[in-house]
Amino acid sequence: MKQLVITLIGTDRPGLVETLSDTVFQHHGSWQASSLSKLAGKFAGIIQIDIKEENVNALTDALNNIPDLNVLIAEAAHQAETDTTTHTLSVTGNDRPGIVQEVTREIAKFGININNLETNAESAANFGGVIFKAEFDLDIVNNISLDDLGEALEGLSDDLIVEFDESDI
Repeated sequence: MKQLVITLIGTDRPGLVETLSDTVFQHHGSWQASSLSKLAGKFAGIIQIDIKEENVNALTDALNNIPDLNVLIAEAAHQAETDTTTHTLSVTGNDRPGIVQEVTREIAKFGININNLETNAESAANFGGVIFKAEFDLDIVNNISLDDLGEALEGLSDDLIVEFDESDI
């Protein structure tokens, strides 16, 4: 059994996810996980599937024949077990160029892996600016202090609010 990670981007349209799921099903693949979004009018996503090796080429051809969709398929590598715990980190502050770079640079300094990142910028009606919000799922080695990471992130700017999921503290 092979595990594939499929990355997609294309023109958004009704029925596209059904087409993808049907294509995977018709080629005897098992849809394991996904993250699919509409961003700036485009459909973008990542899908993890399990499939028998003899079906990989036919699935690849079928996915590449879906109109207006760019597809990249990679075989997933076996992940070694690590002594980490997953923590959720929320960061909120005034939006500005470079905020994602600043926050991710601090996270990288601690040697922390980002499993998932979701960001958005939204109007703050009460104060007339734009608020940046990010939510990270982080794999943190068990000997790294959440307090130290929080202090480093809060030190980036006076307006940043840094919170870890309460169950993580």
